[in-house]
Amino acid sequence: MIYKDIIFGEFELEDMLAELIQTKAMQRLQGVHQAGAAYLVHENWTVNRLEHSIGVMLLIRRFGGTIEEQIAGLLHDVSHTSFSHVVDYLVGDKKESYHDQIFMDTIQKSDILDVISSSKYRVEWSNLEKYTLLEQPSPFLCADRIDYFLRDMQVYGYISSGEVASFLDNLIVLDGRFIVKTEEAGIWYMRKYQAYVENVLLDTRNIYSAWRMTRILRYALDHNYITLNMLQVSTDSEMMAHLKSVGDESLMDALATLHPWVSVTLNEQKYDFHMTGKTRIIDPLVASGEGVLPISKINEEARTIIQFLTKRYENGSFIQLIHV
Repeated sequence: MIYKDIIFGEFELEDMLAELIQTKAMQRLQGVHQAGAAYLVHENWTVNRLEHSIGVMLLIRRFGGTIEEQIAGLLHDVSHTSFSHVVDYLVGDKKESYHDQIFMDTIQKSDILDVISSSKYRVEWSNLEKYTLLEQPSPFLCADRIDYFLRDMQVYGYISSGEVASFLDNLIVLDGRFIVKTEEAGIWYMRKYQAYVENVLLDTRNIYSAWRMTRILRYALDHNYITLNMLQVSTDSEMMAHLKSVGDESLMDALATLHPWVSVTLNEQKYDFHMTGKTRIIDPLVASGEGVLPISKINEEARTIIQFLTKRYENGSFIQLIHV
């Protein structure tokens, strides 16, 4: 199978990896947007969980990861529900880890095991942390964090393909960890990551869409229109179609407030709702004259960016509705 990726280019994949991509469980991710319900208010926010999952696999592959780790990278998001992290707000999971909690159950109930069991490869599903290219403790870089940052930023028009290629050329792997080769490349990443937080992760319409969809799904759950299991097996469009088919007037009115002409703003004095979420900060390891160190240890601008973003997350988002 030849796969062409917007970030990593063209790759020829082993038959087993191609089979995994074609499983029903993985194909569902093609209909699960990475940014949750934000695609309803940002028409160009089209990145889906399947693209990201394949990207993580290809990044691991590019940097010499084993087939087992590539498989782990490919499958790490298979348990994401409809609207991705919106479910975490729905169930009150401040760590935003609901998909991790149901990961093993999702794998065991899927058609993935049939493909894996017929191969010679064995993946430690219950211990994905052992795959150090895939997973690293926050705030260090890992394949998951690198891919969703580069992919979102390029697709949404905040960085160019040339910038992406240059950054990847400045990455190496040492002792199973991603290291940025130069301070210059490291501070580029920090500056662009600040833009990512401000323009994507904490974008006001993104926050609004998560808040609104959480309220919609809570209403649907309370009225027995949906179950959590339905979110686990459905795509975003399937869930939207189901919600619209219920025929509840209040539900239809709420769904009608998710559209590209929504206007909201930050206003701490006059706000309609306040939301906080998981703090997502990065502090890349950089090769320096003093050895491999987090960039915050050698660069004042990086420290300032981390302090700014930490405070931004701690404050949360005070959102005023202008037009919905």
